Parts: sequence; C-alpha cells; structure tokens
Amino acid sequence: MDNLAIKAGLGYGDQGGDYGTSKFSYKVGAKYYVINKIPFELSYTGASVKDADENPSYLGIHGGYTWFIGNNISIEPGVRYNVTLNEDFGKDVLQFTIGFALHF
Repeated sequence: MDNLAIKAGLGYGDQGGDYGTSKFSYKVGAKYYVINKIPFELSYTGASVKDADENPSYLGIHGGYTWFIGNNISIEPGVRYNVTLNEDFGKDVLQFTIGFALHF
C-alpha cells in the first residue's frame, strides 16, 4: 500500500557494574504518510528487564513532518506521546524526536 510503512525494532541496554541492569526492548508499529510529507505513527514498545517481576510497555502515537533530502532518504522531526501500560515503571512520556528514514 502506498504511503504505509510497517516498522519493527530491537534494542539492548546494559548499565554495567555490580548493580547494573540489562534490558532488551522491542517495538512494532505502522506509519502512514499523509500527502507524502506528514507521517502519523501508532506503535507498541515493550522491554524485558533482567531480574524484574514485571516489564514496561507503552502505546505510542507520533506525528511530524518529512523533509526529503534525496529520492529515498528523509529527515523526520516530530512529537511522540507514549502512554504507559504498566504504571509501576513510570508515567506517560512526551518526546520531541528527529530521525531519518530510507524509503524503498
């Protein structure tokens, strides 16, 4: 489908040291580009934290602008709001983002 992107991502973090915590994170979602320049994204982000009884998860919505710097490369500044699905790990989060995308 034109203007639709399916997204998936993986991450790993380790604070190191004797009391460090390691975590594995993942993200799945979909992004739709309105008039090829305005992306809207809905995604789910979760994590597996070492030795934790429960793990954090978030539902996120993201909007922004796409600036094409080439035929298949764009820079995408935007705003993201993550709603926590597990209040033991924090509160909702508002983020200002900048990223890049490869369009195939």
